[in-house]
Amino acid sequence: MFPELSIERVFQRELDSLPLPSEEIWVPARRTGPSAILAVSVACAALVVAVVAAGVIREVSGAAMASTPPSVRPSSSCEPPAFSANGRCAMLLPNGIRNPAFGYNLTIPGNWREVRMPAGTDPFVIGRPSGPSLTAPFLLDRRVFTARSPQEWSAAGVLAPAWDMDVQVWDRQARTAIEWARAFPCNDPSVSLGETNCVPSEEVVRGTTVAVTTVYSFRWHITSYYIERGDRMLILRYMYSEMVQPPAGVTEETLKEIVRSIGLV
Repeated sequence: MFPELSIERVFQRELDSLPLPSEEIWVPARRTGPSAILAVSVACAALVVAVVAAGVIREVSGAAMASTPPSVRPSSSCEPPAFSANGRCAMLLPNGIRNPAFGYNLTIPGNWREVRMPAGTDPFVIGRPSGPSLTAPFLLDRRVFTARSPQEWSAAGVLAPAWDMDVQVWDRQARTAIEWARAFPCNDPSVSLGETNCVPSEEVVRGTTVAVTTVYSFRWHITSYYIERGDRMLILRYMYSEMVQPPAGVTEETLKEIVRSIGLV
């Protein structure tokens, strides 16, 4: 008797009897995808460019170092009022001057200080009865500020030294700022100013209209600002002079900035 054949064994026998083609035909060869080949090519090209560039840079930098001697950095020089500190330029913070008794505040540069005028230098005593009486009983307060050191500062006469800021508070004596401006120095016969030209004007300082007079001479001028404050007159005055060397870092703009810093309280 023949052995019993299942359908699975029949299929297996048929499959085994089928002829197989050569391995070169049905076994797939290992191939690299086009994207991988492209990536490898780009990486190699970038490496070559980097190597060439490094060589060029080295040659150029080497030639520059060989042809140019190393520069010596100069020591830091600071324009006054700045000063050198640890190799850097520094500047003192501004000083706030508060005078609540006479109703004003002022800001001066950090290297400025207050000085006292010598005794007997009451400012601008005039003899005309029609004008304000500019004598000591009517002078309520006077403060003078300077950028000079104690060794450099000295004063004589009624005017504060050139390049200083003179701040005065007077009893207004019921006269306007314009009347005070005309009293000195424009129409004051007792103060000899030589060949001068007095120019009155007005300025707005922090919202307040201020009477201004400037007395011009050949190489100097005196500028005064008159501000009415109730029954008082606040005067800020400075002298510009080409004949007097200003302190380091001080210009006329420095003085004007001090005037513009005035705060009325």
